[in-house]
Amino acid sequence: MPGEVPERHNNWDRYGLPADMTGKTFLDVGCWEGVNCAEATRRGAVQVVGVDLCTSDPLRRNVEEFGFEFVQMDVLSEKWLELDDFDVVLCGGVLYHVENMISLLFRLRRVTAGLLFLETKVMDFAMKRPAAVFRPSDGEGNPSNWWFPNELGLMEMLNTCGFVDLEKTWENTGGGGHRVCVRGTAARQGNYNRALPRQAKRMPLEGGIRPGSVPDAELVASRAEAGPAAESEASPDPAS
Repeated sequence: MPGEVPERHNNWDRYGLPADMTGKTFLDVGCWEGVNCAEATRRGAVQVVGVDLCTSDPLRRNVEEFGFEFVQMDVLSEKWLELDDFDVVLCGGVLYHVENMISLLFRLRRVTAGLLFLETKVMDFAMKRPAAVFRPSDGEGNPSNWWFPNELGLMEMLNTCGFVDLEKTWENTGGGGHRVCVRGTAARQGNYNRALPRQAKRMPLEGGIRPGSVPDAELVASRAEAGPAAESEASPDPAS
């Protein structure tokens, strides 16, 4: 039988993750030593997967003792697309380590079937608008830190990437700066306008003709004069 789950880095109750994981699947993105994966296993999850770039002896011991799966990969790699979706996804301390925060959040949406718990550091700005501070390495601190959004910016990005019912489940303004954990529910997109923005008046769907373009306008007029028969003759036979 597995032993007690280590207390160090066990953020399950702190972040407000579900008390009962019976029959659910769980993914921890940036799992460190896999402590939260061990906790998910203890709480009855049927499939538990931890993802990280780094490995360690404590991680190996937890994998062996608690029986969850560890996958060493970069969340921004193509291998990420091989993952299935999970009922509960935890991603802590990762957002500020990627050059493109939106790309990470869309990838998290890709693997979230139910709830996402995202923990990260946020910046306090005087402005009341969504914003982020670019913090490349300046010889001090962690050279892998890129971006720190303010809290409003974090919420807006999560919503843009397909998460709704956003709620802050944890907050710490003490040592280590201002950190929060936000819970969001994965939602289906009502449309895909953001995937390929289109100005309906300038780019109609009827052949993709742009109003105001002289050659296109002449083409439309000539087709109208020739009638449907001419259009069918001009169109190539797909079977030929």
